[in-house]
Amino acid sequence: MNETINKPPSEREIGAENNEDQVELDQLRLRISDVMTIENAQVDVDQAIEFSGRLRVEAEVAFDNLKTQFEELGYVPLLREINEKHIVVAIKGTLQSALAERRWLNGLLLLATLVTTTLFGGQYASRMNTGATLTVVQIIVQYGLPFSLTLLTILGVHEFGHYIQAKRHALPVTLPYFIPAPFGVGTFGAFIQMRSAVGNKRALFDLGIGGPIAGLLVALPLFVAGLLMSTVTNSPAPLNRSLLVEGLIALFRPEAITNGILLNPVLLAARFGLIITAINLLPVGQLDGGHIAYAALGRKWAAWIGYATIAAMAIMGVTSSPTWFVWLAFAMLSGVQHAAPLNDITPLDTRRNAAFLATAVLLFSLFSAQPF
Repeated sequence: MNETINKPPSEREIGAENNEDQVELDQLRLRISDVMTIENAQVDVDQAIEFSGRLRVEAEVAFDNLKTQFEELGYVPLLREINEKHIVVAIKGTLQSALAERRWLNGLLLLATLVTTTLFGGQYASRMNTGATLTVVQIIVQYGLPFSLTLLTILGVHEFGHYIQAKRHALPVTLPYFIPAPFGVGTFGAFIQMRSAVGNKRALFDLGIGGPIAGLLVALPLFVAGLLMSTVTNSPAPLNRSLLVEGLIALFRPEAITNGILLNPVLLAARFGLIITAINLLPVGQLDGGHIAYAALGRKWAAWIGYATIAAMAIMGVTSSPTWFVWLAFAMLSGVQHAAPLNDITPLDTRRNAAFLATAVLLFSLFSAQPF
């Protein structure tokens, strides 16, 4: 139950059990009144204090002002807009925790993933290319290392794209953790950890888009390199090529427009990197596309689009490829709901809105209902 506070600062606020609490409430109100006309306030059961009213300055200016001043009192501000009312929530404590530097673990996981992608990914690549039974040495040298180094380069650059944007926005973040897997292509991908809430939608957008764009910048030239080294077959072209892949083939290997291509290790790994980029750009929850959609469209529209995307993935799992159920499970496990940034009011600027539209076009160009 919430307790309403309508008394002026000179009177005792409900929820302030002693003079010290009263001083804190007065100090919070005083700081908020610098940027907002306060109409009402209430203390939540967990002692979060909510002030409602109308901002007198831009949300970004207000938040930066409150963040600095709240830190002096040991509080963190949240800025929201509900039913055309501006809300400032003061939370006791900090939303940031220290990250332990465990670079030995980052290195160990990278080494383990290099081994698994070389062995299992190489074996997968050899079957895709020849179908013949090869020795372990042949798998490692001819297929494993080219496949592994290509794929890990794409995954690593993708994660460092997120890492750089996190550092740019002064967010504490770890180096990438790679995830080895003893089957398939030898990895479940990679991730970074953050121990702080994102400041605003612009920072959230930059974090979301930074990984896919960085990964794409290396995946595309590696795909072209693999394409130039590939062998064109007499079999008909598969029907599952994305628009972007079709365009690259038309540009660099036009003779393969109507024919199949043997997937050498570099081409296979780069294609897998393009697929990972497409999956990450889907507008669902904690996927990169979920961050981008929330930042550009807001909580309500991002949620509806996320649910629609989940339904579409389930339908494609039945009609196109059961692999979609694996990606659907991953999206669900990573989280369908999206945490709001501290400042949930400041919208994207023109440059980021244009980038959002470009990202939507990129997703459609990369998309294939049956990637493999």
